[in-house]
Amino acid sequence: MKNVKIAFIALAVVVALITLFIRIPLPSRGYFNFGDVAVVFSGLVLGSLSRKRSFWWGAGAGGIGSALADIIGGFGMFAPITLVAKGVEGGLCALASGRQKFSRWLLLLLGGASMVACYFIAEAFMPNIGLQGAVSEIIPNLIQAGGGIAGGLLAFTAYRKIVKD
Repeated sequence: MKNVKIAFIALAVVVALITLFIRIPLPSRGYFNFGDVAVVFSGLVLGSLSRKRSFWWGAGAGGIGSALADIIGGFGMFAPITLVAKGVEGGLCALASGRQKFSRWLLLLLGGASMVACYFIAEAFMPNIGLQGAVSEIIPNLIQAGGGIAGGLLAFTAYRKIVKD
């Protein structure tokens, strides 16, 4: 359990740093980033380290790390939305960790889709963004989710080859 707590803190920091590393502004005042790679990777790693409560470890690292990046990066108004969106994504990725191919891919895709849906719903109700801004971000968020799944799974595969259980 101690290893999971240490990994959780380290991975939450990694998520925040990678999210802040490269930011490309979007029309609704948000930004495109590579933090989803770290969210997916963190979820998979924490899910492999802790079978008990793995959803919550992955959700915490993905949500807290990403929300912290929003706050540090000057996008504090998105932090509550990000906490939920990236938290659910990270949690579902943690559940995907110990699964076989079909259920793993299903959970990873559900994680990415839930992130896109959370942002869409929240942004549609934000007065300064609205439905039009939320619709304009669907494609960039889908690209970010797909890239996060691909990159996170690739990084996790490399991690598993290096760190044998």
